[in-house]
Amino acid sequence: MTFAESSARGECRVLFAFDVAQSIDLAGAARAIHEPSTEGKLGHTHPAPAYFQFKPPPLRIVQRCEPLRVERWSTSETCEVVLFEFGAVLVSYSIELGAELADCIELSCALAADTSLEQAARERAVALAHAIRAHVSKPGLAEVFEDYSVFRLPAHLLGSEIERFLGQHGAALAGILRAERARLSREVQADALSVRLQYGPDDLTLVDWHAAIVLDDEPEDVVRVLEYANVQLLEMRFLDAQLDAALEDSYRSLSKRETRHLFGPLALRRDLRKLSSMQLEAAFLFERLGNTLKVSGDQFLARVLRQAGVRFRLQEWNDAAQRKLAALDNVYDKLHDDAATLRAEVLEILIVLLIVFEIVLSLAGK
Repeated sequence: MTFAESSARGECRVLFAFDVAQSIDLAGAARAIHEPSTEGKLGHTHPAPAYFQFKPPPLRIVQRCEPLRVERWSTSETCEVVLFEFGAVLVSYSIELGAELADCIELSCALAADTSLEQAARERAVALAHAIRAHVSKPGLAEVFEDYSVFRLPAHLLGSEIERFLGQHGAALAGILRAERARLSREVQADALSVRLQYGPDDLTLVDWHAAIVLDDEPEDVVRVLEYANVQLLEMRFLDAQLDAALEDSYRSLSKRETRHLFGPLALRRDLRKLSSMQLEAAFLFERLGNTLKVSGDQFLARVLRQAGVRFRLQEWNDAAQRKLAALDNVYDKLHDDAATLRAEVLEILIVLLIVFEIVLSLAGK
């Protein structure tokens, strides 16, 4: 069966992730908003232990919105906003799809070139952050953001043989994943379709760096794991930018070692406090990202999360962050040594001054 022969309809979920604060009190935020909200727990569509769950579950809010145009498509009249405890907000728009793969390719290309949805999502995230400002710590919208598209199609379109389906439609599926109208080479097609996940013979999930395709009649858990993977990528990029800024500040502090004055210890203490605060924030973010969803229990969803992480190069971002944290540790040690040396020098100067003062007093008394 081809897509053109089916009257079934699917949808495209367009995701935008932003960092709006260091942390969010989800219980307080739920009380502060007026729209319907629910805990964003996994539905366990596959057999899995109860502990395989978001901890704490993100807060999912359904909001009314004006339909937004993306060329000849329009978003639905509602959108979903998801709040995560570690300060991330994800805005999700839904676009109804027809049955033609060519339409999916055109929509994917249109979304890649569109900026209006991202701007609307950013404004919505800012407005929500302002509404719950009493329940966030260190508010502030970061410049970095992540966008992603999930194309959900009915499972019966797969037919009875997955390999035949991929053989017939592999070029079109790769075009959707890469937002490319032109026919791709066999090598690029193979790379785009390389992350292929199946729980049973009648479902299929294809994950790439720009988009994913989910052919499943119960796709919610898979989509939520893909949402979380994108939020992880956002937070890793945000942390990377923060660490770059911290390293630049630290190098500037180190460059002042030769020009320290009598009040140098005070300036060094301020630099050390700032650096220590950055290290703690990075450590807390690592801990929260790693513990929000444990990669165990539901083996299929764990594979989806791991493979999405591979596609998004999360491990490379993680390694880079670890190297920068190690560099900050070295800078901290050097600044700490400088502070100790300066304190010793200042104490020596004060002792000499006291001795001179006592001598002067003694001579004046005589």
